Amino acid sequence: MENLTHRIGGLEKQVDTGNVSYDPANHQEMVRLRAEKVAKVADFIPEQSLEGDKDGDVLIVSWGGTYGATHQAVHKLRAQGKKVGLMHMQYLNPMPKNTESILKSYKKIIVCELNCGQLKNLLNSTYNVGAIAYNKVQGQPFKIRELVQMVEKELENK
Repeated sequence: MENLTHRIGGLEKQVDTGNVSYDPANHQEMVRLRAEKVAKVADFIPEQSLEGDKDGDVLIVSWGGTYGATHQAVHKLRAQGKKVGLMHMQYLNPMPKNTESILKSYKKIIVCELNCGQLKNLLNSTYNVGAIAYNKVQGQPFKIRELVQMVEKELENK
């Protein structure tokens, strides 16, 4: 290590030449370029799909293994005449280009996650939509009944 300078990380290529570089400013530029490449993937993924009402009172957002319970809960709520939609996400980074427009079409957004709310935090920090979390970290899946009751309670608290 030059001048006994502590260095963390591995090989980084020089932006212009591709040669090995340990320059901090070059590293920052390479990180920016990689993030830009990831963001461009949104041009090649499908738009976010939506089930149920295309706008309304409540949008349920889910991902992964929560689909079955959230799908059935939205079906039951809509059968009761509630204006509810479901956005089950398959692409998280980058998100589909129409994600923000879907989120902003609803009065209330509830993100149902079997964790501590990481997707809710990401949606709020990215789109500033005021989504609220319904989390469960018990090693058990959501029950349709509990999701229906939770949404009904949220609708009462408009």
